[in-house]
Amino acid sequence: MAIQYFAKVTASDHETLQRIVKHYPLSSYADWHLKEMSRMSDWRSRRHAIKMVPVTPEEFEAYCKERGVPSDIITFKAFVCEKGGG
Repeated sequence: MAIQYFAKVTASDHETLQRIVKHYPLSSYADWHLKEMSRMSDWRSRRHAIKMVPVTPEEFEAYCKERGVPSDIITFKAFVCEKGGG
């Protein structure tokens, strides 16, 4: 069974991530959360396991700085997967 990793963020962290992550969803926290729940449901229907990964803006910024990578949505998703699988 494959595992899909999803970021678990607070409403205030969501707003901060909107400012620091290029191409991060600009929708409200409530809308973003509903979309993520829908995506999770879709993956579950395909028999994938879901793992929620707690993420903070500070952790993500440190990750980008340490590796010298851009602070964008692709890096953010990679960070979530790496943190979740590690």
